[in-house]
Formats: sequence, structure tokens, C-alpha cells
Amino acid sequence: MNDNVCLMSNNQSFSQSALNEIFKISPKLPGCVNSRESSTLEFKESFGWASAPEYARTCAAFANTKGGYIAFGIKNKPHKLTGLRPKPLKVFEEIDPAKVSEFFNQHFAPEIRWDIHVHEVAGKQFGLLYVHEASEKPVVCTTDAGDKLRECDIYYRYRGRTTRIKYPELRAIMNERRAEEQRLWLKHLAKIARVGIREAGIFDLKTGQVSGAKGAFVIDESLLSQLTFIKEGEFSEVRGKPSLKLIGSVEAVSGAPQILVPMQVIKSKGIRIGDIILAFLNQQKVDDPEEYIKQICFESTGFLPVYYFMHLAKLNTHATISLVDGVLCRGQAKGKLLGRLRMQTTQQMIMPSSDMAVTRKKKAYVGQAKKESINEKLRGTELKYCLQALRTLTTVEMKRHSKYLRGLLKLWFNKYYASQDGAIADHLRRGICWCDEALNLPEQNSS
Repeated sequence: MNDNVCLMSNNQSFSQSALNEIFKISPKLPGCVNSRESSTLEFKESFGWASAPEYARTCAAFANTKGGYIAFGIKNKPHKLTGLRPKPLKVFEEIDPAKVSEFFNQHFAPEIRWDIHVHEVAGKQFGLLYVHEASEKPVVCTTDAGDKLRECDIYYRYRGRTTRIKYPELRAIMNERRAEEQRLWLKHLAKIARVGIREAGIFDLKTGQVSGAKGAFVIDESLLSQLTFIKEGEFSEVRGKPSLKLIGSVEAVSGAPQILVPMQVIKSKGIRIGDIILAFLNQQKVDDPEEYIKQICFESTGFLPVYYFMHLAKLNTHATISLVDGVLCRGQAKGKLLGRLRMQTTQQMIMPSSDMAVTRKKKAYVGQAKKESINEKLRGTELKYCLQALRTLTTVEMKRHSKYLRGLLKLWFNKYYASQDGAIADHLRRGICWCDEALNLPEQNSS
């Protein structure tokens, strides 16, 4: 079959974890990604049909290796997140899968399977084209296209570049192909042995002809729906209806190969620390609260609001622990989050009983919080004292002044989080965590 297939992006190709790996933001350069071009990833600053042969060359290379992504809207050096401009974005969003498939069909065989996706990060739109690893290798160029494609060439992905395949990789592909054919032969022979060589027949899927030791016949496609297939170990209760004994499974296949075309380009939005915190502070009813919980595992800290999203997702603590435990990621945030969930620890603080000046300041901020009169322009050390004071409020006090406190925390988060030192950022996160815990942890003491 020589048809290239576009699939709906309902697989794991564009899962949150996969997108996180591509759009891994650099802590030193927030406008850039840490990801580098590799054997499974290539960056393009823009998108346009004039470069179709170049894209196709890379797609064929990905198909011949382990599959991979072309990310449109990212500069290669220094990996800057530029996003697609309106015109290229519109062209990408209006991709006609039939047109792309036709181009692939004209220039490559066997099939190239691919998905498309639009992803938003920090208000910028990025196009993603994912190519699946070919089930039948090698994918070979069948027709020239400018200076990018040459008939009979086999393209392969070597680290961050696409080039003609070299002998060792071609030999490995051919060896694997022979090994796969042997596995298929052994599988079919095992089935024939179970039935018996004299009782077995061959069903030609192209012609519909079934032939065996006792003769041959042709099954018309229109009759398939009228046949009853009996799985081994089962019996048909319907008399007078033709039956076939089945070992394995049978699926009806139309005479012509299908091209699966999505109705629209699937879109997603990247979730980052700001999205998690602001969704909680704004009490936003997000569509995918479980994704917000899982995203915490990929961040630099596990001290982010989580119980609000558990409430939206209707998850108890045990179910949330199972959800988080199943996230595959590196870093310490996952462990920190699991520790918080398992131990049910909170970020509430106890007000010191001393009469020191710092303690008097914190008590004053508590009084101002209850009167909803805290100075919004606090910064530096005074802001730190105020945030610590807010963590001494009881759950009743937090709930009573929830709207005011969430608005205050939102103002300070937007104003200071990215620009202040790490200590202030940490106090902000922990203050927001206590607000989340006080509002959404039913086990909390309401005294």
C-alpha cells in the first residue's frame, strides 16, 4: 500500500509530557527552550508550502528511524520561541491532509503516517508535525523534487540532521525486515498447525479468494456482513446462516485503502507555573484539571496549588497520588508533591509568641488582613513578613477573606514573581499553597 495516512492527534504523540520535552523552557533564557535538534526533533522558524520538499525529506528520515517532530515557530539558534506569525499560522491551521498525503504519495513509498497539532506557549502559537516510525522500512523516495529529493534516495535521521542513509543503518533495517518476515511466517505456520494443514486455506485479502486443499472460492465483499464468524471455543446459535471458524480475529476491509483525515487541527495550550497559580487564584473552571495536577511534576517546585484542581477533577487523595505516581518525569517536584499529598502537610505557620519587633509587624499584618486593608505596594522584606503573616491565618479566616486575599496574592504574583529573588518567589508560592489548602482541604481544622 502506498498511501500516506494523516491520523487524528488522539494518541500520546502530543501528550502533556511529550510537549513538555519539546517546550522545555530555559531557566536562564525564559524566551528560549533547552531542547536541541536531535534524531527525533527539528526546529523551523516559520511554515510555508514552498518548503514542502524539505519538510518531506525530514519526515521520511524520521519514518526510517524512530519517528519525530518538526516544531514550527522555534529558531534553531539560539532556540528562541518566536511563534508562528499570523499568516504562516493560518496556512498551518488550514492544512489540507489530502494535499499533504498526495505530495507524500507522489514522492515516497511505502506510507508515511503523520499527525498535526497546534500548541500555545506564553501566548504564542506553534505548529507541530509528528511522523510515526514506519511499520515497513525503508521509506524510499520515488520522484525528484528540486534539489531536496532524489529518486531512489533513502533518508535517515542522524542526531540533529537529515541525510542519505549510510550502509550500517541500511543493513540494520534490512536485517530487521527479514527478522520481522520470519516472525510473521512462524506466527502463520503456528495457526495452520492448530487447524491442520488439510483443513487450512489461504484468504487473499486483495482478491477475496479463499483457496485450500479441498478447493477454492471467492468471498464477495457484499457478503461479508452476512457471514457469521465463530471464534474458536464459541458456537453459533443461528441455524441456516453460513459460518466460518475463526482463529484470531477478522476485520472487514474495503477494496480501496482509506486516508483518515481529521476534521480540524487539534490545538492545546501549554501549562506552566503561572497558569497553575492564576487558575487557582481566579477560581477558573479549567477543562482538564488532571493535566494541571500532572504538570506540577514537571515544574521546578512541588509547592503549587493542587487541592483546587483535585476538587475540580473530583479526585480524592488516594486517586491523586495514583495519578501523580504514574507521571514519568525527571526532577524533584514530583517527589515533593507526593510527600505533601501523603503526609497531608500544609504551609500554615504558627505566629511566634515573642514580643520582638518582627513578630509585632506580622501581627499587624494579620490585623490588616482581617480588615482587608493591607498596603498593596509592599515589597522586599516587608512583603516577606506579610506573606509569612498570612500563613498564620486560620482556615475560617482564609475562607472569610478568600476573595480579597486571592486578589492580593494575584497582584503580588504578577508584579514580583518573575523579577524578585528566589526567597520572595518561594514565600509567594507557599502563601498561595496555604490559601489553596485552607479553602480546599476538608480535613483542615477550622479553628
